[in-house]
Parts: sequence; C-alpha cells; structure tokens
Amino acid sequence: MSLDLIAITPNLANEVKLQQIKEKVVARLVELKINDVKFKNNQDVLLLICNLVEHLTKDKKIKKKDLVLEILQSMFSLTPAERAIIENNIEFLHSNKAIKKLSRFYLFCVGAYEYLFRYKKKD
Repeated sequence: MSLDLIAITPNLANEVKLQQIKEKVVARLVELKINDVKFKNNQDVLLLICNLVEHLTKDKKIKKKDLVLEILQSMFSLTPAERAIIENNIEFLHSNKAIKKLSRFYLFCVGAYEYLFRYKKKD
C-alpha cells in the first residue's frame, strides 16, 4: 500500500518543497565543487544560487531571498554582519535584473538538442 495516498497540509507541502529546493541547490554546488569557505562572499556564487532558486521555485508563497540566505547559512555559517551584506548584495542583483529565470522556449530547445544529438551518438 502506498503512503502517497495520504494527503499532507498545504503548509507542510510548502516545507517539503523548500527542503527539496535546498537539497537540489546544495547538490549542484557540491557537484561544481564550490562549497568551500573561500566562496562565502563570492558574488558569482551568490548569483548562481539566486538563479538556481529562481529556476526551481514555482510557488509564489516561497520567499526566495530567505531561501537563499538559509542555503548560505547552512553551507557557510554566516555571521550577522555577513548576512546583512549578502542581503544587500541580493537586493543589488535583483534591482539590476541579474537574477533571471530560464525561459520555457530555451528549456525546450536545450531538451530537444539533447534528445536529438546526444542520445544518437551512443547508438
């Protein structure tokens, strides 16, 4: 018998989504080997994390800025001063439209390219 049939509350579903997004972002940073302390204040890493969260978040109820700060806090254990600086940097990136979500057309084109060219080479 499957336990997926038992419904969860919307608040709990929101928390589950948050945890899944955190896991995916941290896994991507570990995969790229940029989870070292020397990248704590790196603007490019911050932009990458913001873009990953933007891409993975579909629910309007999720506060993306808080999620990015939670991810950074769990990875690098920030001080309150560093947290304030990162909050300002996120606001700067957002106001300059540096944080972008990938368009559905681009995702479709990448998916079609992978399907047509990468899988046929293995045959």
